[in-house]
Amino acid sequence: MALSIRTRLTAWYTCTLVISLLTFSGILYASVRAAMRVSIDADLQSRLTGVKGYMYTQVPRFPRGRLWHEFAENVQMQPGGEMMQVSDASGWIFQSESIRGLALPAPASPHFTPLTTEVIRGIPLRILIAAVTIGFNTYSIQVVTDLRRSYETSAEILRIALWLAPLLLVASAAGGYWLSSRALAPVDRMIESSRQISFTNLHRRLMVPRTGDELQRLSETLNQMIQRLETAYLSVVQFTGDASHELRTPVAFIRTTAEVALVQPRTPESYRSALSAIHEESERITEIIEQLLMLARADADRNALNLVPIDVREPVGIALSKLLPLADHKGVKLHAELPEDDATVLGDTTSLLRLFLILMDNALKYTPEGGAVTLRISKYAEQICVAVRDTGIGIAESDLDKIFDRFYQTDKARSRDSGGSGLGLSIGRWIAEAHRAEIRVESKLNAGSQFTVCFPQPTIHDSSEERSHEVSLTP
Repeated sequence: MALSIRTRLTAWYTCTLVISLLTFSGILYASVRAAMRVSIDADLQSRLTGVKGYMYTQVPRFPRGRLWHEFAENVQMQPGGEMMQVSDASGWIFQSESIRGLALPAPASPHFTPLTTEVIRGIPLRILIAAVTIGFNTYSIQVVTDLRRSYETSAEILRIALWLAPLLLVASAAGGYWLSSRALAPVDRMIESSRQISFTNLHRRLMVPRTGDELQRLSETLNQMIQRLETAYLSVVQFTGDASHELRTPVAFIRTTAEVALVQPRTPESYRSALSAIHEESERITEIIEQLLMLARADADRNALNLVPIDVREPVGIALSKLLPLADHKGVKLHAELPEDDATVLGDTTSLLRLFLILMDNALKYTPEGGAVTLRISKYAEQICVAVRDTGIGIAESDLDKIFDRFYQTDKARSRDSGGSGLGLSIGRWIAEAHRAEIRVESKLNAGSQFTVCFPQPTIHDSSEERSHEVSLTP
């Protein structure tokens, strides 16, 4: 069973706190013991200094047999001084009463360790040993402290810490769960709101908490995602409707033509005329379907094109040669201005050919007899631009920002008469964007239009614009 985020947060918080408390208790216990050890060692050193001073002044004044009595009187006036003993090569000079019962041995050699901790008869002792030479005799001094009280004190501190730890853990876990619940409450609200959003109400948005933290950024990001989904959904709905409408007319025409031809026997010429009309509409449907498939592939993978350095004059020249017969047939003058040297861009020749065919074909379709279509390639410092200008009917200003939408036609009837489906410019815009190029349009009713595609240059040239020569293709 999966645990909720707040439960996992509380568990992690509690585990972290357990480790922290155990670490703190261990450090506290070790620190207290170390501090007490330092204090005990300082006390032993102070006592040893006192004993040394006493011996330097008193040992030369008394015979060896009298020293025991003198030491006994001295230790009674020293706090904690009763735990000490002094010896020389001949044996004990003094042992305090409290240390005699422990049978603490004298140092075996002069190479002893000054400070040691030993357990004698179950009692932990801290022992400071020093050697003092007075006259021709060397004395060994042992100053001792019982460690039982310090051990009990540090153990009591540890017990208190371990007793308090569970209480702190329970209180902290409860507080952590409450805090995580409050912190994640906006997430619960976002979840609930998200569950209520479907394709029927994509206009709804999540409430954005004005907290300036990750939750605000998350809700804003989700709202932006919903906005994109809404836009995409509406586009799909509109696209589906437009595609259905666009395909319904030729399909209905094909069906009607076939039904009329089959109602009664007709002459071969009538059948041929009907089949010719059906064939023409079938080609139109095929073209629309191919364009739809191309746009679908473009939406699925916008980086599908393999861009390599090519001379843009090559696809432009092919497009000119293909459309020259159409211009000749319509009585439209086709004019081109191409640069003398290479105009290299990163591109795909087949896609660029389709782009220029779309732009030039549109220009020819909407340019009346006697008009002109001009294609010009201009080279700039950072761009290479291909412009297609016509003297046709133009585009209304209100339509300029819509002409690249799928199935959008400024004049439905006239577009149908000219064989347009409203998909060409959409495909052209995708091709331009796939080449990281910018496509723009300038137009005025009854004054013509100009479509310009600007490609980024692979390298930067020094001149701002290079000389061009004109090539006239007159029908």
